[in-house]
Amino acid sequence: MAGPACQSGITGGALFGGNSSLVPEETALGRKLAIVRVYYRFGESFPNVADRQVMAAGSTLMVSLATLRGGSSYASIAAGLQDSYVSSFLSAVNQAAIRYHLSAIYFCFEHESALPGKHAGLGSPAQFIQAWDHLHQLAAAAHLNWNDGGRIHWVWIQSHQTFVPLDQRPGGGPDIGAPTAYWPGRNEVDIVGADGYNHSGCHGHADPATPQSLFGPVVGFAQQNGGLPVFITEWGSTAAPSGQQQTGFIGQMQAFVAANPAIVAALYWDSHGAGTCDFSVNAHPASVSALAAMARSPGLQGRLG
Repeated sequence: MAGPACQSGITGGALFGGNSSLVPEETALGRKLAIVRVYYRFGESFPNVADRQVMAAGSTLMVSLATLRGGSSYASIAAGLQDSYVSSFLSAVNQAAIRYHLSAIYFCFEHESALPGKHAGLGSPAQFIQAWDHLHQLAAAAHLNWNDGGRIHWVWIQSHQTFVPLDQRPGGGPDIGAPTAYWPGRNEVDIVGADGYNHSGCHGHADPATPQSLFGPVVGFAQQNGGLPVFITEWGSTAAPSGQQQTGFIGQMQAFVAANPAIVAALYWDSHGAGTCDFSVNAHPASVSALAAMARSPGLQGRLG
């Protein structure tokens, strides 16, 4: 492998994946998920029983570790006050990849850090970067990163809104931080990730979102920052106002991923969202069929190199 393939650890297209709730749908999808998104909070041990089972079945993980509001501040993490816990956690991530014969496993610290609310009080953008730098350096010193002899690839994940220029955001958008304010730099980021959804009907208004409008900006950001690979770490569509909305959006995503080779993983978020939003496909056979078609498509046959 060379270039972006080294940084992602993926060849042959994009990994098809989802969150843990999508794993039970593997039979209906006709294949196992190549990558599964999992979430941990500071203080929790890795891996839990469910994640061991996923890795034992041959899937790699996209591991998010967050402190969130009320947790350890960015300053305390950067100062090394959480080193014992974080070093143990990262070592366990790398060791799991070795144990389960995964040539690559993926890690993100504090996903969607630029969003207000759940990250309130943790620190400034500069302090977030200092915390990220410190954790990355801990992993490098322990030879856990893919380019230091380990198997961990670092994925920096933001909400899709973060990548939209301030003057192009809809009302309320400017409150979300700009990506450059939270950007640790390409020397400490292997993959750029984004979370985004088509919310049509679930907040009482139409959402004209398309895959291009949601994820085109993150592809552009990654290209402008050294041609980094891209993970769509959470994506989904509501079935409202009709199941056709969800089915259609899945088909659009299949085409979008195929048309953008920089995207090396796409993970469907098969769960309820905030409020009235429901992105699950389980109750909609046509949506499951559309997702199965995407799973079988040539562009989603990526594998760990």
